[in-house]
Amino acid sequence: MPYCLDNNQTFESQKEIVIKTIVPSLMKTLDLDTYPIGKGVVYKMLHQRHRHKRDDLRNKSKPEGEKKREAERKHKNSRRLEVDINMI
Repeated sequence: MPYCLDNNQTFESQKEIVIKTIVPSLMKTLDLDTYPIGKGVVYKMLHQRHRHKRDDLRNKSKPEGEKKREAERKHKNSRRLEVDINMI
């Protein structure tokens, strides 16, 4: 029985599904002798994955002009960082 998180909803609104169904099923699936991790680590991994998936979905739905401005801003910031590193 597969469980999916909806990227259109926040992780907090789906927290009950994660705690009651997804984390326990993952803990049963994992070989805890080979990978000794706790429920907290699995929960954090799921939260980070959902956050990145949600960010990607939100970025794809942005208007083209906004995407372009953000890409230019990131490029300029990385170039400034390269110059600062080379100056030191």
